[in-house]
Amino acid sequence: MSDYASERLQLQRVLKSPHAQMIVSLNPVGLSAYKPEDTHPRSAPKVTQEHLPPIHRIPYETLLYIIDIYTQDSACPVQDLSGLTLVCKRWHAIVEDASFLWGRIDASEGLALVRKGLRMAKGAALYITYIQRQSKTDESAFFKAIGARSDQWRSLVVNARQGKHCAAILETTISPRLEKLHLSGDPSLWGRSDDEPLILFGGAAAPPSLKDVHLEDIPIAMTPLKLACLRSLHLGEIYNLSISELLRILSDSPALETLTLASTEEDLVPDTAPNLPPDWTIQLPSLSRLFLIYLSDALAHFFLSALTAPHLQKLHVECYWEGIPSVQLLNDDLVRLVPTLISLISTASEIQVTITGESGYKILAGGLEIAMDIFNARGHIHFQNNFEWLSNHLGGHLRNLPIHLRMNNSNSNIAYLEWFTTSAVVTKLTISSNFVWNHNPDRIISLLSNPIPSSPTSWYLPDLEILVAHLDRASGSFDIVQMIERRHTTDGVQGEGGLGVPKRFTEIHLSLRTRSSSPNVEFLKAVEAAGEGAEVFWEGKKWTGTGLEE
Repeated sequence: MSDYASERLQLQRVLKSPHAQMIVSLNPVGLSAYKPEDTHPRSAPKVTQEHLPPIHRIPYETLLYIIDIYTQDSACPVQDLSGLTLVCKRWHAIVEDASFLWGRIDASEGLALVRKGLRMAKGAALYITYIQRQSKTDESAFFKAIGARSDQWRSLVVNARQGKHCAAILETTISPRLEKLHLSGDPSLWGRSDDEPLILFGGAAAPPSLKDVHLEDIPIAMTPLKLACLRSLHLGEIYNLSISELLRILSDSPALETLTLASTEEDLVPDTAPNLPPDWTIQLPSLSRLFLIYLSDALAHFFLSALTAPHLQKLHVECYWEGIPSVQLLNDDLVRLVPTLISLISTASEIQVTITGESGYKILAGGLEIAMDIFNARGHIHFQNNFEWLSNHLGGHLRNLPIHLRMNNSNSNIAYLEWFTTSAVVTKLTISSNFVWNHNPDRIISLLSNPIPSSPTSWYLPDLEILVAHLDRASGSFDIVQMIERRHTTDGVQGEGGLGVPKRFTEIHLSLRTRSSSPNVEFLKAVEAAGEGAEVFWEGKKWTGTGLEE
């Protein structure tokens, strides 16, 4: 490729990025008017401003802003900046003189470019990333290089199973302007244990500028940090963190916007709770996103029952239990949270319920998501209790929403189908197969193909109108054709409780669970005939009767 073609390609990459298009509108003829000689002022003809090529027409500040945003999204920021210096003499001078552009240091670029970035950044802020699986830089050399510039750190993101060199730097280094700290790895390979946690910043408190903290799988001494004024906090597998210290951090961070507590050990139960006043709460007035992932049932319930977060927009709760939960997650202890929950589901147009395995389930409505893995025979009872609590406490809006039911790997739970048939309005059903769980959708299809044995005038899921089926065989499943025919041609009458004749399908979406092949035309024609007016789709494309829409 010629130098001219290379420069033109580099120019197009920057100026045609979404950010650049939003910031500056270029004359359509500008890029086509660009010639190699335009980069050499002494040989270029004198032209008016409107005839200048784009590289000369963009204002200095605008160009810097575009390049800055462009490199924020780059996986190779120093390499890309080096390429931009080749576009023309003007860009060369601008980019090399703008030290703040060079401060994104990523170990994946290799040690030579890391050192170049540090050199070109001079005294500018540094945003450092070390992802071990992507790194092309020796760990010892990398952290030695950045450790000497710790007073310039603004962001430090480290994901490394073996982080001994990083730990050695962090134990002795103070970074007074650090704003973002993300550390994750393998505790044993960082040379630390729960009994010998990593002490950051030489035992000093974290800098007041630190707003974003993400710590996972690394034993860290939290108390000396005296974290406060945080905006985002993620703690995962930090077993040496006490409940009292966590509550102190939350109390001292009223501006906290995002909180994630993940995979805390079972014995981290709030034993201090009985000593708290009855009306004591966790006040987080700015919190918009809360994730409680695989906490113990008691700890998750404690946080939800004590939480006051009037501006919450997303609540994700995910729990895993092998035995009987010691407490029902949703109960009347959560009364102060009810107004927030009502706000979370206020914009929902449907409820998504996913049934997985024998007793795993997920409920998603608007900004509320509750997921449970309960390995005991009463999982469906636990689901019913939580769903009914939500329906009873969150008002008519939730009760009136249609349900999209997803059944994945559910071999035996007729109990779920029976409950949804009598207690909810399911308008959309997604079924899929899974070889690991030895499950295929044929059994569910069979149940939907006939009236309920105990009530011959009633059918499972009578309000069902949209079917989504992920199949194992490219040839299709003619059991689905039979089911559609029977539900469309039944002469049943309305039964007790409003159950009876099932509604006709309006949409039927079919696909393969594995990589798709060409559809079986005979199968799709049979589905179309049985559906009698229902729209049929294969792998997201509409079936026209003779082929798929492009």
